[in-house]
Amino acid sequence: MNEQQGKCNSDEDQLQTTLATYVDGQSAIVAESELAFLFTLAGAPAITKGHSFALTGTLGPRQRGIFISNLIVGSKGSGQLSLVAASKEIYTRVALALGAEVWVCAEESIQEGQLFFDGECKVSGHAEVEIVDVDHAKDHKFSFVIPKPGPGVATVTGESGATVHIVLLAQSDLDTLVVDYGSFDYEKAKHDGATGAMPAAAWGADGILMASHGSVELVQTRDNATSRVVVVSRLQPQGCTGMRVFEDSSDSAYHGHRFIWHYVADTSEQPDDTCMEVSVRGLERRITNWDTLPWKLLPTMADLETMDEINLMSWQRDLGTFAYQATDIGFNASHVLHRCQVRLKPQHLTASTIKLQLNVRHRCTVWVNGINMSGHETFHEPSAEPGSLAACIESMRNAGAACGPDRWGGTATYDVTKAINISAADDEDGALNEVIVVIESYGLGTQADGANDARAPRGLLAAYWHGFNLIGEDHDDSEIHDHSHDKRTEQLKIRWEICGVDVTQLQQPYGSSGFPDEGTQAGWQPTVEHPFAPQGWSTRLNIDVNVGVQWWRWKMEPANEHRDEPVYLTVSGKVVAYVWVNGLLLAKHRASTKPSSVLLRGGLYNGAQQAPVAADEVVVMLYGWADDADTSAAGGSSAVVAELSINDSRGLLALDS
Repeated sequence: MNEQQGKCNSDEDQLQTTLATYVDGQSAIVAESELAFLFTLAGAPAITKGHSFALTGTLGPRQRGIFISNLIVGSKGSGQLSLVAASKEIYTRVALALGAEVWVCAEESIQEGQLFFDGECKVSGHAEVEIVDVDHAKDHKFSFVIPKPGPGVATVTGESGATVHIVLLAQSDLDTLVVDYGSFDYEKAKHDGATGAMPAAAWGADGILMASHGSVELVQTRDNATSRVVVVSRLQPQGCTGMRVFEDSSDSAYHGHRFIWHYVADTSEQPDDTCMEVSVRGLERRITNWDTLPWKLLPTMADLETMDEINLMSWQRDLGTFAYQATDIGFNASHVLHRCQVRLKPQHLTASTIKLQLNVRHRCTVWVNGINMSGHETFHEPSAEPGSLAACIESMRNAGAACGPDRWGGTATYDVTKAINISAADDEDGALNEVIVVIESYGLGTQADGANDARAPRGLLAAYWHGFNLIGEDHDDSEIHDHSHDKRTEQLKIRWEICGVDVTQLQQPYGSSGFPDEGTQAGWQPTVEHPFAPQGWSTRLNIDVNVGVQWWRWKMEPANEHRDEPVYLTVSGKVVAYVWVNGLLLAKHRASTKPSSVLLRGGLYNGAQQAPVAADEVVVMLYGWADDADTSAAGGSSAVVAELSINDSRGLLALDS
């Protein structure tokens, strides 16, 4: 039960505050997803019958939602429509004329809910209305708006003429919903009484790219060759690439509204027909130098003095050591790096094998003394039907939940005996061993109906060594001491370091891979191309997994001539790859057998170019696991084969199929 306070009338002398209530159904061990919101009107003597009202609803497939109350559409001069509260989740708002908006919601079979408006409203289209009185607000009317089943459009008009069009989408449309955040003008929206409302939204096909003010581009693939795209905007979008206006849209559930524009894919524009020849020059390569990175020592229990410091850390009680949550220090980019250095002598050994236990989120790659130990992934997305009891149970049983909260689990153990250095018995310092752990966190929640993992842990959760004891030589065998305390104290003598990129200091926080050296200009060396494709530019790379993280870059010409024509880069191979163009992070490829393709130039990407450049610079970061090495590769058993190609029709067809 969630209780809030609402207003029955907007006070012109008082600032109206919109409230948002976040509900997470996965935080409770329940199978049901029903909601009940209880509200009391401002000034009511008590929450009793006649002075309060309730809204019911359900959570959608994500088992979470954000529900709005005290939201006003319009301005004082043009008339206002006040939403007192809603149990219907509003995914996005689109501004139309002054005092008019479009609210995008899910249809009732996906997420049930109601909307409670101030005043006596008129409702037409895909919803019903019930006018009610509340005893505390004598002679004042309120309107319960209840959407009808199925997709459609409902129009709610207030007493002043302000209007809200509620668009109810099916699940397939929600899955492809994109919003024009780039054209949002806060000052204009505030002046129009539409704070938070976006200029445009679109849905209907995969591959929709939005430019300014509703202009869209549909990236052509075989899957969406017959797709229809629906755009919501105040004016008809101009310059829509890859699509043509679809006049006969009478079979659409959203037909008959002047703010809804229908398009169909233009099959005459095929990517392999319009691809142009490009010139690639200056292929160079460099390797990340672990020693030059800005490592920061992680504190242990002995380093912390106050409970405030302790609360900032994630203390693993069974280990007796602390590890930073990556999000606590702004390391929210895709990668965070950890390093451990430990010196070992023969008298430290307590077993014939030395093992390292790691718990990470979500995918790690491990090097011990320069030897790639492969890695593991701890990530789970329920395969059962979303919102079902089976999906709830599945999430609780598996670590690395896509949306959190995350259960404690997912630890993997590495036998590192062959890679460990042990000094001679008379060596006072011991032989140095260095462990590097590169962890990639899977960022979610970038779409309106995406999963939100903001509360899920990231990076290294815990690390524990087996097979040696650093404190054994410090004890007198005649002393009686707590062996469990030894186990904990041993870990305190092993220090871990962390390294990453603080995204709070970046102008574009989503443009970083998390590697501090991603923009370095030092260490680049010319390398040789190994073409494999009959057309376009291509090169086959043998990635030595023991080398670490490797980078390639080249110049792509012509830079300004024929810039509107698309240029695609296809990446294939069991490697992790990140792609930048002129410093802008464009794509990621996560060690999949399926090729990934990224638009390097042309179409809506031109909007990212601030000024003409002599040549486009492409940078690709690559690394892999020893388990994925190809023993037939030229680099030997430690090499993973990766292929890069530009405008190779074979790669594009493989991607589309």
